[in-house]
Amino acid sequence: MEVHVSDLTWDQFIYPRGGKSEKTISAYIEALTIGAQFPPIKIQRVFNYPSSTPFRKGGKGGFSDETIEVTIILDGIHRWFAFKESGIKKIPAVEWKDKPLDYEKNKTALLLEGAECNISHGDRLSSGDKKRIARDITTSDPECKWTESALAEKLGVIQQTVNTWISDIRARQKASRNTVILRLSRLGWPQEMIAKVVGLDRSVISRNVQNTKISDMHNLLSQGHDMDYVARHYHMDLALAWALRLEGKTDQEKFKELGWGLRTWDQWYFNECDERFGDDWPGRIPAQLVAHTLFFFTKPGDLVLDPMAGGGVVPDVCLLFERKCQSFDLALRDNRPEIQRYYWDPQNWTWPVTKKPDLIFFDPPYFSKKERDYEKKTNAESPSISSYTKEEYESFLEGFFLLAHRKSKAITRMALLNADWRDFESTPASKEKPDKSITIFDYHRVLSKTGWKVTHRIECPLSSERLSGNQVQKMQDKRILGTVGRTLLIAKRS
Repeated sequence: MEVHVSDLTWDQFIYPRGGKSEKTISAYIEALTIGAQFPPIKIQRVFNYPSSTPFRKGGKGGFSDETIEVTIILDGIHRWFAFKESGIKKIPAVEWKDKPLDYEKNKTALLLEGAECNISHGDRLSSGDKKRIARDITTSDPECKWTESALAEKLGVIQQTVNTWISDIRARQKASRNTVILRLSRLGWPQEMIAKVVGLDRSVISRNVQNTKISDMHNLLSQGHDMDYVARHYHMDLALAWALRLEGKTDQEKFKELGWGLRTWDQWYFNECDERFGDDWPGRIPAQLVAHTLFFFTKPGDLVLDPMAGGGVVPDVCLLFERKCQSFDLALRDNRPEIQRYYWDPQNWTWPVTKKPDLIFFDPPYFSKKERDYEKKTNAESPSISSYTKEEYESFLEGFFLLAHRKSKAITRMALLNADWRDFESTPASKEKPDKSITIFDYHRVLSKTGWKVTHRIECPLSSERLSGNQVQKMQDKRILGTVGRTLLIAKRS
C-alpha cells in the first residue's frame, strides 16, 4: 500500500537511533532521482497518543494538549525523509499490526519492533543505540516484565551484554521495591495488598519482609555519614531510614534522638515543619505535632486513620513511632505508595478502612483558606472540600463524623486539627460577616452533635513570622485582625 508522507509521525521515543543520518538521506535522495525503488517502510496506527509530548508530523515539530490518533513510523525514517525532501507525496508502506494499537500500553513493544528492524538492514543500530534502548526500557519497567534474555533477542546481542548494560538500574529498582514493601509492612498493610502495589507474589513479599536486614547502618553513622547519606545508600526515603535507626527505642527516646522537646502541657508551638517528614504540600503540618498526638493518645501497634493525608506527614510519623496507619487522599504520588486514592463523597458515604482505628487524625482543609492550592490537585468529579460553601462544609463534617462514629471502636479517639477561618483578609475586624467564617466553636458543635465528646483542647498556633512587615502595617492601617491560632480537639465516642 501507499500512504501520504504528510500523514506519518516521527516519534522520537519509538525511533531506536540517537539521531538521523543526513548522509544516508542525501544518498537516498540521489538514488530517487535516477529512479531507484525502495522497499516499503514499516508503520503502525496508534491511538491514545500523548500529543503533549514533542512529536514530528511531516517533519515539523508540534505540540498539543489532546490525545490523538496518529500513524507512526517503525522502520524507514531515512527513506521517509528522502521522499519528503524530494517532493514525493506518497511512499510505499506495510503495517506491522492490522489494527490500531493503544500507544501507552504498547510503547515498549513498538520501540523493540523498530529496533529489531534496524539490526538487519539500513543503517545498523550502533552498540550505543542498543544500550540506550535497553536502559530506557528497563527504567520504564520496574516490574521487570522484560527480561535480559528477551531484550537480548530483540536487540541482537547476548544476554550477558544486556545484563552489563542494565544491572545498575535493576539493582536500584529492586532496592526501591524492597523499601516500599518494608514501609507498607511496618505500617500494617496485609501482604496481599502489598503484593498488588509492587506487582509480586505474596510468597515473595513474605520472604522479603522476613529477610530484610539493614545491618551496617550504625557503621555508616559511626564513620561520620549523616542520615541523608544513609537513606541514599539504601535507596530509601529519609523517614523510613529514621524509623529503622530508632527501631526498638521508647517514644521518649525517639523524641530526644530527633531533637524534639516533649511538651507536657496543652500548648504545642512549633515554628517550622521538620523537613525530614512529609512532602512539601499546601497546609503542611509539623511532624512534631503529630508525634505529640501519638504520644499522648496512642501506643505502639495502634492503628491510625489519616483520611486526608496530603503530603504524608501522618504516615511518616506513624512509621517512626511504630504505629500502624491507613491513609487516603484525592491526589496520588509515586513516592507515596501508602496513600490510597479515595474521595469522601458526601452524597454516597462509604468507609474504605479495613480495620477499626484506634485514632483518627483528621486535618481537613481549613475551610476555604487553601482553595486555590487544592484546586490544582483535584478535579470537577471529586472537588476539594475547600471549595464548599459554609453550609456544605459543615454538612460534610457532620456526615464524616457520623460515619466515623459508626465505624469506630468504643475507645477510638478523634484528633481534629483546624483553625478559625474568618473573612479578615481585606476586611476590618468590626465589619467581618459571621456567614463568611468558621471557628473552632463550629467544629466543637458539629463534633458534639454527631456523638463525639471533646476531652482536650490543645493550642497549636501558627507562626506569625509568615506575615511580612508590610502586610502587618497594612493590617494595622485597615484595623484587620488576623489569626495565627490553630487548635487540636481530641474527642472520644460518647
